[in-house]
Amino acid sequence: MKLKLAAICLVVFMLIATACGGGDKGQNGKANQSEGTQDTDKAPEFDKDDMFGKYAEPITLSLGKSVSTKDTNLPSGDTVDNNEFYRFIENKLNVKVTHAWQTETVDAYQQKLSVSIASRDLPDAFIVNEKQLKHLVEADLIADLTDIYHSLASPLVKDYYESYGDLVLNRATIDGKLMALPSTTISGQHNLTWIRQDWLEKLELNPPKTLDDLIAVAKSFIENDPDGNNKKDTYGMTGIPELGGVGYSTPNTFETIFGAIDAYKSQWLKDKSGNVVYSSILPEMKTALAKLHELYAAGIIDKEFPVRKDPNELAAGGKLGIVFAPWWFPYTNTFPDSIKNDPKAEWKPYSGPVDADGKYNTYDVDPAGSYLVVRKGYKHPEAVMKVLNVEYQALRWLDPDAVDIYKGLNVSWTLWPFALQLDYKDAVYRYHMELKNAWEAKDPSQITTQFVKGWYDNVAINAENPKKNLAAWSEAMSRMDGSAEANPANYNEVQNVFYGRTKTMEQKWAILEKMENETFLKIVLGEEPLDKFDAFVKEWKKLGGDQITKEVEEEAK
Repeated sequence: MKLKLAAICLVVFMLIATACGGGDKGQNGKANQSEGTQDTDKAPEFDKDDMFGKYAEPITLSLGKSVSTKDTNLPSGDTVDNNEFYRFIENKLNVKVTHAWQTETVDAYQQKLSVSIASRDLPDAFIVNEKQLKHLVEADLIADLTDIYHSLASPLVKDYYESYGDLVLNRATIDGKLMALPSTTISGQHNLTWIRQDWLEKLELNPPKTLDDLIAVAKSFIENDPDGNNKKDTYGMTGIPELGGVGYSTPNTFETIFGAIDAYKSQWLKDKSGNVVYSSILPEMKTALAKLHELYAAGIIDKEFPVRKDPNELAAGGKLGIVFAPWWFPYTNTFPDSIKNDPKAEWKPYSGPVDADGKYNTYDVDPAGSYLVVRKGYKHPEAVMKVLNVEYQALRWLDPDAVDIYKGLNVSWTLWPFALQLDYKDAVYRYHMELKNAWEAKDPSQITTQFVKGWYDNVAINAENPKKNLAAWSEAMSRMDGSAEANPANYNEVQNVFYGRTKTMEQKWAILEKMENETFLKIVLGEEPLDKFDAFVKEWKKLGGDQITKEVEEEAK
């Protein structure tokens, strides 16, 4: 499932055992430095009004980067470290970006970075995960970016971060110092309930609001031949064996049903008393598992869901009426394939089912998945901020000089120096409204965000000949229908208090997670009684859960 808008944060998962130990040092005990830089504890000097200012003399910025040299779509002669993006930066800032090293894969990056950190032979700038960030701070290997950010971050970059309140920058702030520039993870990517609208209308059903409504619709889809082939071969809903908690925007989870019961899988929350709790062991989860078992036993949930290799095959084949998936799901092959099989197929997203209070509940996601850091001792740490400023002015087509770079070649934005995802927290709905307002006014000149203009064109193509161009249909459905449901007013987002890994989690989480998934699935399938949940909670606590909860509570202070 590939999005045309990179909407999901770039997360590097890497555990390092020797992040800060050993390594060669110079006579002064400091880490070895790259050629052309200097090691100094002196605070950087820079013009506080010079966020886009060009250096009078050329400087060099070396990166450690994971970027594949295959299928880049770069024209002949251009490479991943010598291309129009890098030349654009050099022309604008007089900063020559080089690669201290690069890898073809994320795994290779993890290995190389582990060696670099352990040996203290670091590039000038590189991207790390949260654990690595903390190791680097403890070892005093990276620069404090507090003053640089506040003085030099562009209005656009600051707007992105400020749209999250203090959630994002706080993740990179240690002992009051901003030690990294975090990525951002946009909200509104939770699962919606997509329904075959043509089936609803054929069976004269109302759109479901509550869980009982949804169950009634699913039952009708199963029993009343909505595809009109005089066979009982249609399904209500399906899922995946993990049930939920495996990713904020993973399709085919039962998160929508959990939310209607105020249950959440695998989240760290605060209870009504303000205590940190693990959501999977709360009574609400037992209630949710009981409901899923009831639906599975009644055949409302696809009996084969635990063993299906592709959970999307039923919807694609025109046999499923309800799909739990995010706003961008029409971009995948599933819905277009369903239209190929049945041109009358109409899919519509709903924010539901709602709970007893009329709220559609979901949970938030880690707002910062990766972190851009600067090696302590690099002579021009402010250059990293300036390069990021210029990069995002270009990426968002706010700099007219960048609009035609690689136009029509489909060169990935990740070939810019920093593959650091930044956007507004409400980006999905924000850009939807820009598109919607222009469309309703029939005036594309109202659009100020360049990439939204392309969406407008596809909405127009689909409106003129509905479903004839399935690529245009997919974009229209995702950007007009799906993203409309990302309106923050449409859902209640339960806030996590912790997203990382504690010391005990490093040792025991895999075992606890496996036990949780296996136990919950067996309860849903009826292979274990519901009371097995209580035994699971006791075992979870005994095998490390209680200790982990204490550690999370300490981290969340």
